[in-house]
Amino acid sequence: MAARNRPRALQSHEADAHEEREMWSKIVNDLKDRTRQSKRINEVADEIVALEAKYEGNESEMTLKDMLALEQLYEEQMQLSNDESDSLRNVIEINDLLIALRTATESGDRGGVSQQKRIKRKHDESMSADSPSSRNPKIQRSNSAAPMDGFQMHAEVAYRLPKQKGAEYEWIQCTITGILGGDGIKRKYEVQDPEPDEAGGHGTKYRALASALIPIPRDSANLPPYPPGKQVLARYPETTTFYRAEVMGTKRDGTCRLKFDGEEEEGKETEVERRLVLDVGDKR
Repeated sequence: MAARNRPRALQSHEADAHEEREMWSKIVNDLKDRTRQSKRINEVADEIVALEAKYEGNESEMTLKDMLALEQLYEEQMQLSNDESDSLRNVIEINDLLIALRTATESGDRGGVSQQKRIKRKHDESMSADSPSSRNPKIQRSNSAAPMDGFQMHAEVAYRLPKQKGAEYEWIQCTITGILGGDGIKRKYEVQDPEPDEAGGHGTKYRALASALIPIPRDSANLPPYPPGKQVLARYPETTTFYRAEVMGTKRDGTCRLKFDGEEEEGKETEVERRLVLDVGDKR
């Protein structure tokens, strides 16, 4: 009976204290998980470095077994990185909520209905981030933030193939299938050629630095026109290969009129969708 007749203010206080304890417990558990995983993160990084060093300068001699092992290590590294990023983001959000709760308590506004609703909503959102569905690797990767260089998973890019002796660089259209780590221009990606291989299987996969990639816009809407005379990189119609070209003009619908380098027919202009005409910048 005593508990049933307990003053309302005291019940609210205990509920607030329980809420704070719950959030503190979540922070502590998340940080413990990160500590346990940090050892594996370092182990994976060391294994990747050792395996890459084994074939440094002789990548073509890498055995299929080691290729598969390296691919698995890259995938594990990416998953661990995503888990760590999500967990730390969650810890920061919960800590922000704790600060909001403490501020509200000290200002005497902890009992306000609107304040409680705002805090509860944020708290529920933070807790839901740790649900089983949020730990699904495919969902995490599809929702993860884009790297600083702007390349995202499944994005279309123009990839500069390694230069062949006595030939110019060749650019092909690819799709990003993995983000392998690194910073800035040294960030590494896995990209896949959409064209089937010679055996009719999935397209060839490559490891590429960010400096060897140019993003392909999703659509042509709102893309600014290029001025006549602009040197660009454009995908030749009915191929997945990009070639150097000069902009001759722009149609009303945004389509570019181009003169491709090395075109055999004198004065021939080719129309290419705007999104497939790229500013090569300082990439040669």
